[in-house]
Amino acid sequence: MRASALALVALALAAAGCAHEVPSLKAKAEQVTPAGSRSAGKCASSEAFIESAWVKCIAVFRGTRGSAIAFVSRRLRNQGFRLGCRDELGTLELVGVHGHTRVIADARPGAITFDPADGGKPLDVVDARFVYGPWRRIPAGSVGLKIAVDKLESPAGSYPLPPGDCPS
Repeated sequence: MRASALALVALALAAAGCAHEVPSLKAKAEQVTPAGSRSAGKCASSEAFIESAWVKCIAVFRGTRGSAIAFVSRRLRNQGFRLGCRDELGTLELVGVHGHTRVIADARPGAITFDPADGGKPLDVVDARFVYGPWRRIPAGSVGLKIAVDKLESPAGSYPLPPGDCPS
C-alpha cells in the first residue's frame, strides 16, 4: 500500500515536471505560425501525460505548401535554428533544432482530422482521399499547417536533420 502511494506521488511529480514547459512550447508554435493563419482548434499537448513536453498545433494557411514552410523557415533561421526539409508524399516537412528545442512543421493540402477522444482537438493534416473519422476539408487555395514543438533530451547539435534545403 505504502509503495503504491509513493509510486503515485512519483508519477504525479514526473507529470508536473514537464507541464511547466508546455506554455513556452505553445508560445514557440504560435510565434512561427504564419500571420493570417486560422487555427483549426485547440492545440494538443503533453500536459496530462508523463513524458517529455510537447505541443502540436494545426492551422489553415491561405497559400502554398512552400510559402507556409518558407514563413516558418525564416522565423526559425532568424532565431539560430539549424534546418532541414523534405518533400514526400504530398507533404513538405521542415525540421528545426536549437538548444534543446525541436520544431517540426509540415504543410499539405487535403483535410484536417479531429480526435473525438481528446475533446475534438485537431489530430492531423492528411490526404483527403484517405480520411476517416471526424474531418474537415481544407479550402482550395489553402494548406493545412501542423507545427509540433518538443524538448530534446540531448543537445540539438547531435540531432540529424532531413537533407534538403528549406524554402525561404
